[in-house]
Amino acid sequence: MARAGRKLRPAWALRAVLFAASFVSFETTAIAAVRLCQPVVSSGLVSAPTELEAKKRALDAWKAMALQHGEAYASWRLATDKLLECLPRKAGGFECLATGAPCTIEQAPDRRELREKRLDM
Repeated sequence: MARAGRKLRPAWALRAVLFAASFVSFETTAIAAVRLCQPVVSSGLVSAPTELEAKKRALDAWKAMALQHGEAYASWRLATDKLLECLPRKAGGFECLATGAPCTIEQAPDRRELREKRLDM
């Protein structure tokens, strides 16, 4: 303790504030994202004159199939178990196949929300 007429040095004052602050509890909520996936879907074989165009058509066909699960599942970037394979055709051009499990990202519900839902049932 400081005696009357004597000032605390700044270092001691800072330590006292930090020590007191260590007892204060701040409630924070952690929010996590989770990936939700559907079963693998396929574009089927898609043909085009160039490999680039065949890949684009295969990915467009895959997206059309993934949309059956909803707009949120139509992103090739979020898909898992992806395969985009192309081979040249004997008659010219390319054939491509795109397969993957369509996925979406959702925020994990807060534990309190889950508990409240469970208790209301």
